[in-house]
Amino acid sequence: MSLRYKLLLLLTALPVASLAVYLVMATDLFQQDKVAYVFDSSAAVSRSLATEMRIELQGAYSSLRTIVENYDFDKHEFSQFGQDLFNKNLKAHAVLLFRHETSGSYTKLGVLVKPEDSAKTFATDEGTLQHLREQAVQNTLAVHDNNLGAGVISLSFRLGEKEEPDHMVVMALYQAEDIVNALDGTGLYSSLAMTRSGSLSMGGTELSPKDTALLQGLLNSKSNEGTAESKMADGKIYLISYASVGLGDMTVVSRLDKAKALKAVEVLVAKSLLFFVALIAMTLIISVFASIQLTSALRELFEATKKITQGDFKVRVKARSNDEVGGLAESFNTMAGEVARLMTETAEKARMEGELATVRTVQETLFPAAKVKFGPLRIMGHFEPASECGGDWWSYSRVSDKIYLWIGDATGHGAPAALITSAARSAAAVIEDLPDMTPGAALRIMNRAIHQTSKGSIMMTFFLASIDLANGSFTYACASHDPPYLLKRTGQKLTRKDLLPLNEVNGPRLGDQKDFKYEECTVEFERGDQIFLYTDGILDIESPDGKKWGERIFLKTLLDSANLNENVDSKVEHLLKTLNGFRAGTHLIDDVTMVMCEWEAENRMAA
Repeated sequence: MSLRYKLLLLLTALPVASLAVYLVMATDLFQQDKVAYVFDSSAAVSRSLATEMRIELQGAYSSLRTIVENYDFDKHEFSQFGQDLFNKNLKAHAVLLFRHETSGSYTKLGVLVKPEDSAKTFATDEGTLQHLREQAVQNTLAVHDNNLGAGVISLSFRLGEKEEPDHMVVMALYQAEDIVNALDGTGLYSSLAMTRSGSLSMGGTELSPKDTALLQGLLNSKSNEGTAESKMADGKIYLISYASVGLGDMTVVSRLDKAKALKAVEVLVAKSLLFFVALIAMTLIISVFASIQLTSALRELFEATKKITQGDFKVRVKARSNDEVGGLAESFNTMAGEVARLMTETAEKARMEGELATVRTVQETLFPAAKVKFGPLRIMGHFEPASECGGDWWSYSRVSDKIYLWIGDATGHGAPAALITSAARSAAAVIEDLPDMTPGAALRIMNRAIHQTSKGSIMMTFFLASIDLANGSFTYACASHDPPYLLKRTGQKLTRKDLLPLNEVNGPRLGDQKDFKYEECTVEFERGDQIFLYTDGILDIESPDGKKWGERIFLKTLLDSANLNENVDSKVEHLLKTLNGFRAGTHLIDDVTMVMCEWEAENRMAA
């Protein structure tokens, strides 16, 4: 897929995704708000119906009880005053009084019936009367919508506690248009009255066992009011609210189909979709023009970069705008010029690196083998340059019964210093063939050679010693080099006081003065003694956190290595291992050179 289409896809996908997320969030928020509003409204409807039903039933209970209280138990009939009250009560159609007998049955004590057919039917319907009587006994007061007339309900209530053997039950047919009409189910909300035991009292249609169990579970909560969202037997989700009537065990339940309640959400979604489609279409048109303008300039840059990869560094592109793309074109032109320049410099650098590699190869031939043994004398050396070429040099040679140790450090490091070490090695090769050459005389010759080579611009510290294998004398001369350490054998563990610096004589660096006579000093080098020679680069080694190796750590490590009951090779390797552990791979600041020389004890040689 080209960049143009990717950009077009991005410019359209982002608005589409953003708008889709917004639509989902807004719809969900509106839906939650709508549901909360419906719950509030439904709860208010249930509460209002429960209050209306309680007032109506309380009025009916009071008027009917007044009639029943005028029953004459001696004559076993209602008194004339009770009959007059019944006849004047326009809402009462029939009143029946039953008394509970010790046998458990109920005896009909009296009946008041108005001439309507519905009243007569009610008074003789034993099934309905028995149901009302059972409900009244259990719940103190019971109501039933019996469909015997418009706005007419069956009402029953208990007089006395149900545990009393002679309690009575009153059943009546009563006119209650207000609550019947309120529960007729023709409004937005479908309302009904039912007992907490799950028996339907008024309103609605006969409930399925599943719906009855669901509503019964809600009504059996401790709260007298509440709301819930449930899926009923018809498969629809309803928003349900309920409120206790406060009489008997009746509760008013109001239901509203959630889909109807959220009809406004569907309208909102439909209108939002139309708006989003128009907005996306406009975004698509703008994106097409923007992507064409942007990608055409980028396409030109792409073609130019292909020419760069083919080696055409003269290619340039025209900046057609002052924005980032125009700036990119100008940057490309600058880059093409810089690449051409860097290619030339890289070729020159490669040539120089090749020459430096040759210099390094040549310099490696200046150094002897790292370890050697001349009779009882063992020598182990190590050299590591800080760059491609180093300015340190060390060596050893044998002339008759004398062993010569050479170590020097030219100013700086790199190719110039390496050339000075080559001059020093050449001078040493000549000196080795001269008869009876002492360290002081040798340094005098090397000084002239270095001075003639560098004209005083590069100098070299140097330490030269000769060891007489016949008598063990150690004669040395020094040209401002760091003094080596003589570690005398004591038969015990060496300490700091056993480190003897060889600094009795010293002179200027090689190449500093054209002619200088270097003095010499001789010390006794006995069996078991060790001499350690080094360059100052070992003291400049740094750890990754910038901490220097320093003289204190260096001398401690030197003593630890010298105290090893092993040969000189193992001692130098131990020192190198400790040094490299401290260094942890950091770049060397200066060349590092070290040489350890040990005159082995006779017991060591025998071993």
